[in-house]
Amino acid sequence: MDSRLIVIVEDEDSARLGMERALKKKGYAVISFAESPKALEYIKSNSGEIDLVITDLRMPEMDGIQLIQEITKLNDDVSIILVTAFGSIESAVEAMKLGAEDYLSKPLDMFELRKRVEKIVGNKRLKREVSLLKQRLDKKYSFSNIIGNSPGMEKLFEKILMVAPTNSTVLITGESGTGKELIANAIHQNSPRKNAMFLPINCAAIPGEILESELFGHEKGSFTGAIGKKIGKFEMTSNGTLLLDEIGEMSMDLQAKLLRIIEQKEFMRVGGSDIITVKTRILGSTNRNLDDLVRDGRFREDLLFRLKVVHLTIPPLRERREDIPLLINHFLKRFSEEHEKEGLEIGSDAIRLLSRYNWPGNIRELKNVMESLVIFAQNSTISVPELPEEITGNGGNYGPGNGEVGESASINPEDSLVLKIGTPMADVERELILKTLEQCDGNRTAAAKLLGIGLRTLQRKLKEYGEVETDENTAGD
Repeated sequence: MDSRLIVIVEDEDSARLGMERALKKKGYAVISFAESPKALEYIKSNSGEIDLVITDLRMPEMDGIQLIQEITKLNDDVSIILVTAFGSIESAVEAMKLGAEDYLSKPLDMFELRKRVEKIVGNKRLKREVSLLKQRLDKKYSFSNIIGNSPGMEKLFEKILMVAPTNSTVLITGESGTGKELIANAIHQNSPRKNAMFLPINCAAIPGEILESELFGHEKGSFTGAIGKKIGKFEMTSNGTLLLDEIGEMSMDLQAKLLRIIEQKEFMRVGGSDIITVKTRILGSTNRNLDDLVRDGRFREDLLFRLKVVHLTIPPLRERREDIPLLINHFLKRFSEEHEKEGLEIGSDAIRLLSRYNWPGNIRELKNVMESLVIFAQNSTISVPELPEEITGNGGNYGPGNGEVGESASINPEDSLVLKIGTPMADVERELILKTLEQCDGNRTAAAKLLGIGLRTLQRKLKEYGEVETDENTAGD
């Protein structure tokens, strides 16, 4: 149970003690006062530790309305329930306007009281958890636009934090669309070089002769069209970071020059004779297997050894399915704002189906699908029929054991979960997991299968949420 306090202010002894007993029985930390001035004095000194104040309306010296006004001046994050034997619409409306969150009439129904308290305190606890998670992620994982809290991504983030402060070369591998450039940028942004230039260059998109000039620069007259001296990318990023994207496509001649820079931190411009020294940090990325290229004689083994001082592998999206709802929420918010469709939501059936798809194009493909869904959305909520045919069709590319498409489409609409734009990512994941578990009648194996995640991952998540495993929960497993 949460350790935050509940303060009861009630001049009638039987009502005060009854509420205190009822809430303490449920594990809440409760302190009560018969006099509102004493209660206010306590609240002033301890407002940061208080979740909820339950106050009577009619009291001597200072009534409930006055107390509410004083509390909201101190800390508007403290929730308030107003209780009175003199119930009226007018007093309820006034209390709500002043900041009360709920309103109960005497004689009190203790079951109803506990129900209201549980809802308020539970929501506040969830908000704190989300806030703490955001703070922890911002502090520990201050990586621009990288979203994910799956075990694979958490391990990757930890490695980035360890390697970022160094000057070591890093090889980043992963399938197309997994976000290799984002990872490279995260390394740069978490390094002492973060105020210098980060520059990505795609080795596959530039012909070899031009790529050499782009990287190393050239002297005037060194080749036809060289009408002036050109500074190359290595010089431009001398105190920063250069990402050589698709490094496996680099010619063998350029690989030899790159090896010299890595080993000696020096090179010569094309057509030049002066040795230029640089301090550039070099990162390489590829979706190819460089070991295979070495065996085929298309990549230098000595260069591969130098690049793989640190080797980071980004898991494909199908191996981190628990991150998909977070990415959906992120892209929904982003594209709704870009295309001026704020207020657009997505149904849980659609999220579940998107989470089960294998995403051969990874995050890039998911991003494109989400933008298309936002652009063509006709209703306030995106639903399964609006998803692309490659996802909803019978030949859809789904992970093993994740069921058929029809299974998702047959889910009772009353069991659907609608997510609003701006819903915190941790909240999205929590609500989706708990709702799916509810649909599966507590069967964790079935819920994990439906979500497309491992049973151990689901159990770890439920433990984080405080969902203690019981015989009832495991009966169907």
